[in-house]
Amino acid sequence: MKKVFYFSLAFLILVLIFLGAYNFIFRNNVNDPTVDQGKKAEAVKEKTTETVQAISSILPSINESVMGVVIGSNDFLYYYSFDDKALKKATLEGKDKVVLMSNLPGTPTRILWSPKKDKALLFLKQENGKSLWHFAELNTKTLVPLKEEISRIAWDNLGEKIFYQYTDLVTQERTLNSANPDGTGWKKLTVLNFETFIAPVPKSMDVAFWSRPNAFESTSLFRMNFSGDNRKSLLAEKFGADYLWSPNGEKILVSMNSEKGGKAVSLGIMNASGGELKDLMLPTLISKVVWSRDSKTIYYALPGSIPENSVLPNDYFEKPVYTKDTFWKMDITTGKKARLTELKEVTQGFDSIDLGLSSKEDTLFFTDRSTKRLYRIDL
Repeated sequence: MKKVFYFSLAFLILVLIFLGAYNFIFRNNVNDPTVDQGKKAEAVKEKTTETVQAISSILPSINESVMGVVIGSNDFLYYYSFDDKALKKATLEGKDKVVLMSNLPGTPTRILWSPKKDKALLFLKQENGKSLWHFAELNTKTLVPLKEEISRIAWDNLGEKIFYQYTDLVTQERTLNSANPDGTGWKKLTVLNFETFIAPVPKSMDVAFWSRPNAFESTSLFRMNFSGDNRKSLLAEKFGADYLWSPNGEKILVSMNSEKGGKAVSLGIMNASGGELKDLMLPTLISKVVWSRDSKTIYYALPGSIPENSVLPNDYFEKPVYTKDTFWKMDITTGKKARLTELKEVTQGFDSIDLGLSSKEDTLFFTDRSTKRLYRIDL
């Protein structure tokens, strides 16, 4: 027994000596890379800060069901209230509410406010089920119905004229026209061969127009001056594409599908001539983006919880599909991104539309498409 005991003890001592030598020679080899855990944590933090810089939480704003919310230069919110069935305005804090126009002959499904917010174009769904564009002069409280052949419409940059698509009910010919806001003094600008989206080109008298975004059709973007001359093609052959001009008129954001009938969209950017198209690798829609006033930063919502087989952008607008968004900003020059809210702060699903910034750009507003409630993020 003693021999066994002494043999086992000697074996144990040899094992301990071997392990000690191994740790000294191999584990602490000066040629092995070492990691300073403090520096590692700092490096991870720096990398995270570059793309996940939480700033604020999401707060409710006006305690009403709303649509068509925009922010005026006087930092008032202009909107339609489903609760009061009226066009209204209020401070950014939702106070000092004023009714601008009520007793409308229908419920708005689209609202286009003039640049000065003293006029509006309303697409009203009437009791007979039909929808018709109306011109609202808010100072005089007058409402003028426009022709039923008008289906698409936009203000010019001054708010003095309108651009619109007119479809002849007999020949079915589509044309792009300009007119006074009440529809008088109209002028035909060009013939269209597609259902058209329209927008004024910032810092110019030009108008941009493009085919209605459809994942199964390639989109063509055109630009033309106010008199209908110098029609130019800026971009074509992009499926389901939609566009948003920068405030200085020098850049255009493009949301587009990677393939015909595809299930993914991505945000890109190009110059005002349609060149230098660059994919920003942001899977979002134009309706979820707003530019900063200096045209250097975009604020956007990234949609989540989209059904796997959804075709975008079609299903988002037609079914509709409701998303659960996260909120970000991006410097378009450097590509640096920052998260606007911590994930834990997003306690409910928001499908954000009508994004807008206060004049100081210290508050971002958006409307939740599913609940029609207005929210704010203090930046």
